[in-house]
Amino acid sequence: MKVLFVVPKDDGEHSPLSQFAQCRVLPPIGLARMAGLAGRLGAVQVLDERLHDIKYPQKSDIVILFINHYNQYRAYQLAAQYRALGCVIVFTGPMLTHTTEQAKPHADSLFIGSGETNLPEFLWDYRFGRVKSQYHNETGVDNVSHGKTQRPALALLAG
Repeated sequence: MKVLFVVPKDDGEHSPLSQFAQCRVLPPIGLARMAGLAGRLGAVQVLDERLHDIKYPQKSDIVILFINHYNQYRAYQLAAQYRALGCVIVFTGPMLTHTTEQAKPHADSLFIGSGETNLPEFLWDYRFGRVKSQYHNETGVDNVSHGKTQRPALALLAG
């Protein structure tokens, strides 16, 4: 399984001062942690479009895009390009805790709440061909980082 994690660049629709917002300056640590979890199951690549242009999207089984208000339109463009290649598109990020209606048509699945907590269940479902349109962390607690995963264990997926 090949999983690509992408941080889209700013879509250019926001104030120049928005570049100083914390989520714009710092890398999305949760996405890197998710890549580490998924890396146990196959090939993983992380692309930060703020640092490197994506000139020719490459085929992956799954593409997980970090979406926020400042990059949502660029995320939609990338999602369309990757979907045309036959990739399963997943959105994760802070924007989805406030609104999902706008993002739904552009992705096969949305991670609401902690992407790290939703990832194991999604990968389990993907493996068996039954991906849901939304994965929601009902507990509000990141159980993966505390060693108390309530979802199917990643170790089970590898076996």
